Formats: sequence, C-alpha cells, structure tokens
Amino acid sequence: MTEVTFYLSSKAGDGVRQALAWRIADKAMKQGRLVYIHCRNEEHARQLDRQFWQAPKTGFLPHAIHHEGQAPVILGHNGDPGEYHDVLINLTDHVPDFASRFQRVAEMISGAEPERQAGRDRFRFYRERGFPVTTHELG
Repeated sequence: MTEVTFYLSSKAGDGVRQALAWRIADKAMKQGRLVYIHCRNEEHARQLDRQFWQAPKTGFLPHAIHHEGQAPVILGHNGDPGEYHDVLINLTDHVPDFASRFQRVAEMISGAEPERQAGRDRFRFYRERGFPVTTHELG
C-alpha cells in the first residue's frame, strides 16, 4: 500500500514547498529511488526546472521535464507519470488521481494558511481511504 508522508514547515512564502521538494527528492535519489514531482502546470514545472539548476550551489539534483529527458527526478504536470511509480512529490493542492500507483507519496506543506488548509483536506482524503499517513515537522 502507498505510504503518505506530510512534510510540514512553519516557514511561509514563495519557494518554501519547492525547497522542501528539492530536499526530499535529493534524499530519495541518494537512496536509489526514482522520483516524480507533480507540478500544477507546465509553467510551474519549467519554473521548478530553472530553480533546480540554480540551487543549491553546493549540490546538483539530476532532473528533467517529463517527456523531455530521463533522470532520477522527473518534473511533470499531466495525468500520467509514465513509468515512475516509486516516489511521488506532490506540489499541487489536490491529490493526483494516480497517487496510489506510487510506493510513497510526499506532500509538502508550508506555513502559509491557504496551503495548510489544502494540506488538511489532502490529509483527510488519504486517511479516509485507509492510506498510512505520517507527518514530519521540518521547522
């Protein structure tokens, strides 16, 4: 069964969820896992692609836009993650229809109240459907 983990940060503002996604993707990749980061839309995926090339200056996260290349970390936005079914990092405000195809789902929640409320809704969704759900406070 798919394991769901909510990563919570008290920080709010632009880029908090993306920074969390980078950390979780980097850790998963170093464990030999394949990661699919689900973005809101194509523009969001391309923005994240640019950010991943720029930061952090001390590390590199091999990644590609879905259908444009192959890498351990794929940035996508459509309804089909392809062969990636290992780790899903969700950066949208809804549960993707394909979430249960993954071994693990990571939900990034910042301190911004609208994101917290959308996160609560997703938490309830997973819990009501019997997914094992855990949370980690990241500061």
